[in-house]
Amino acid sequence: MAHHTRAALAPVLDAAVTAIQSGESQGPSNQTLTSSPPVTEIFAHDMTNSTRRPHMKETVVNPTAKARPSDNYGLRPKDPNYPRLMQDLEAFFKFMMEPSILQQESPIRKATADVYMRHARLFLGWHMEHRGQFGRNSSLFDIIPTKEKESASDVVAFLLWLRKTRSISASYEANLVRGLIKLFKYRFAHESDSTATNQPYDDIPAIRELRKLQRDANRKQSVAGRSSDEAQKWLSWPQFLHVVQRAGEELRNEMKLLDPKAKNTERRKIAILYQKYLILQIFASVPDRQRTIRELELGRTFVKDDECWTIRHGADDYKTGKVYGQRAPLRLHARLTDSIDDFLEHWRPCLQPSTNFLFAQPRTGKPLTQDSLYQIVSRACYRYTGKRTNPHLLRDMVVTHVRESTDASEKELEALALYMGHSIQMQRTSYDRRTLETKVAPAVVLLESVNAQSGIRRQ
Repeated sequence: MAHHTRAALAPVLDAAVTAIQSGESQGPSNQTLTSSPPVTEIFAHDMTNSTRRPHMKETVVNPTAKARPSDNYGLRPKDPNYPRLMQDLEAFFKFMMEPSILQQESPIRKATADVYMRHARLFLGWHMEHRGQFGRNSSLFDIIPTKEKESASDVVAFLLWLRKTRSISASYEANLVRGLIKLFKYRFAHESDSTATNQPYDDIPAIRELRKLQRDANRKQSVAGRSSDEAQKWLSWPQFLHVVQRAGEELRNEMKLLDPKAKNTERRKIAILYQKYLILQIFASVPDRQRTIRELELGRTFVKDDECWTIRHGADDYKTGKVYGQRAPLRLHARLTDSIDDFLEHWRPCLQPSTNFLFAQPRTGKPLTQDSLYQIVSRACYRYTGKRTNPHLLRDMVVTHVRESTDASEKELEALALYMGHSIQMQRTSYDRRTLETKVAPAVVLLESVNAQSGIRRQ
C-alpha cells in the first residue's frame, strides 16, 4: 500500500529533493524547480534581500493569545510550596505511564502524559492561588473530595474563568477537559469497579459529568473558526518546496566558502545548516508528525534498506499506533541517500550528539525537543517567505494540495491517509484546508452537466 501511494504521489512529495554530491564540500546540487507566479511573488520578499521585514516574534499569528495575561497561574514542576500535591502529581504521572491493577486503560505515551500533567498543574494552581480555599499542605484528595457529580463543578468554574480571563479557544478547552478527565480517573481509581460499566470509570458520577463537558467542547470545536490568523502561517505546498530548495542553496553556498582547514566552530555552523536542510527535506519527502523527525533513531526507526533510508515504526513509535499497529515503511527518496550519508560521516559529529538519534540540539547535543524542531521549521519558512509555518501545518498543506491540485482518486487519498497515519475521515475534516467554495465547485459543475444533458439551460 505504501509503495503504491508513494508512486502515485511522487510528483507531490519528491519535487523538492535535491541531491548532495559525494564529498563533504559539495553541498546540494543546483537542481532547480519551476516556480509559479504566487511562489515568485512571495519569494520576492526574501529576508536576505530585504531589511523591511519585522522580527519573527513581532509577527502576530494569534491576536487573542497575544492579548492574554502573561502571568502563569499553574503550579510549577516540583513546587516546594505544595509538597503533598507534588507527591500526588508524581503518582498521577506514574499512573498514566505504567500498567497497574487499578488502571482500566492502557498506559499512554510520555508526550501525552506531559500534556496532561500540565493541565493538572494549571487546574490545581488555579485552585490554590485564585480560589485560596485550601492550605499549602493540601492534597488532591482534599481538592476533589468525592466521586459525586458535584466534584465536577470546580472544573466548570475553572473553564468559565479561562473563557472570561484568557479567551481560550474551543480546541484548547476540549484538550484541557480531556486531561482533567485523566486526573479524575487517577483520583478515583481505587473507587471504580471495572466490571460495573462497559466504559472505563463510567461508574464515577463526576467522570460522567466531565465526559458530558468534553462532548460539548468537541461539538463546539468542530464548528468553531480558527483562533489564529492563517494568512500569517499558510504556504502552498509548492511554496514550501521552494523553502527546502532555498535552504539547500544556502547550505551549498556556505560549503563553497568553507576553508578546508576551518576550525570546529566553522564546521559546526555548516553542520547546523546541513541538519536544517535535511529536516526540511525529510518533511517534504514524508510529511509526518514532528515526533517522527525528532525520534529518527539510527539502526531502529531509521535504517538503510537497498541503498535508501527508510523510517520504520512499530505500534509504539507513532501517535496512532494503537489503532493501526505496525506501520508500512516510509521510504525516503533515493536522491537523499548521499546527503544523509554525507551528513552522518562528516557533519553530524560536529554537533556532538549524546544519543543515537539522527538529529541533535546544536548547543547541548541532546535530542531535538518539540520546541526546538518547531523553531527550526518556523524560522526557515519565515526567513524565505515571511510566513510562520509550523511543522504540523505541513500535513495540512500537502493534503490540501493533493485534494485541490491533483486528480488523486479516492483509493489514492485513502492510501495517503494510511501513509500519513490517520483516517480518511481525519484527512477530510482536519487536514483539508480548501475553502467551502472550492470543495463544492465540482458539485456545481456536475449539476450543470446533468441539467445540460436534460436539455435544461441556466437563464
